[in-house]
Amino acid sequence: MYSKINLALKWRPKYFKDFVGHNYIIKILINSLKFNKIHNCYLFYGSHGVGKTSLARVFAKSLNCIKGINYKFCGKCLNCLNIDLNKCSDVIEIDAASRTKIEDIKEILDKIYYLPITMRYKIYIIDEVHMLSRYSFNFLLKILEEPPKHVKFILATTEINKIPDTILSRCISFYLKSLNQNDIINRINYILYKENIVLNFNIIKIISFYSKGSMRDALNILDQLLILNLYDKISLKKIYSLLDIVDCKLVLLLMKYLFIKNKKIFYLLYKLNNLNINYINFLYILIENIHNLLFLFLYPKYLNYLDKYYININILLNFKKIINLKDIFFYYKLFLLCKKNILIIDDKKIIFEFYVIRGFIYNNKF
Repeated sequence: MYSKINLALKWRPKYFKDFVGHNYIIKILINSLKFNKIHNCYLFYGSHGVGKTSLARVFAKSLNCIKGINYKFCGKCLNCLNIDLNKCSDVIEIDAASRTKIEDIKEILDKIYYLPITMRYKIYIIDEVHMLSRYSFNFLLKILEEPPKHVKFILATTEINKIPDTILSRCISFYLKSLNQNDIINRINYILYKENIVLNFNIIKIISFYSKGSMRDALNILDQLLILNLYDKISLKKIYSLLDIVDCKLVLLLMKYLFIKNKKIFYLLYKLNNLNINYINFLYILIENIHNLLFLFLYPKYLNYLDKYYININILLNFKKIINLKDIFFYYKLFLLCKKNILIIDDKKIIFEFYVIRGFIYNNKF
């Protein structure tokens, strides 16, 4: 029976063993607990949905479990349960995206010198810490220079480049990388087994591919399919439509028209508009195919590493016959620039078509 609870929420990691793809980070944290080498401030950074906040909560439980400081915390005592539910007065989660002002941070951190009420440590988990104002960072810096012994900080961010060096120098930083497809597939298979759900393996591969390294995104996509009661009864074409996934055949056709300078590309752009495609997703697949084509030029054995389920190897190999390495670099650079600009411009269609036309008239006597 499919759970009524959101899968990303239900299967959020609650123990160190639940994390996938971050083995060396987990090992360091476990060893620091084993040998009581606890730092004052930790920083977890990486893309969204890879487990930064979840890892912060798990580490908080390992420090505050009633049974003592242990990476094998019970997870069932009042302290552990309250941390899971975010109902603990001694483990304070701060959303820096909504509390950026110095007054907000002062209001929270002014109580830092009070001893914990029920727990061993008072822990501040500051999510999206890069959103803090300059004055808030300065205030936080003063505390990090000489923090009370009963206080620990765990910072989380998707944009480490926006955090001042003075803050970074006082943290132990861990990069939580995007998960690879195999990690996501294995985790989804485990969850489906526990939920007693059977799903077509090709659908699982699609979910892992389009989640782009985010476990949370993968489970949200899975949720959409299960809520609609699709399972393995629906065609892959309909899944592409429901999840706003781009048909790779259209991407390859666009590449072909670009490379051979075929004016049918203008009708294709018209067709893409009528299909109401997601231009960002389309661009993502386009860049990936150009990237793979580049690697096939530079290292022919690279085709052995490509997933033939997603990538039409034969078409890419045929492209090698009609385009040279210099042109590939041009298109690679062109659409990377398009990706950068399309994220900040509201009319995705206009900016996408501009770069496609720019690529079409490249070295072409129109």
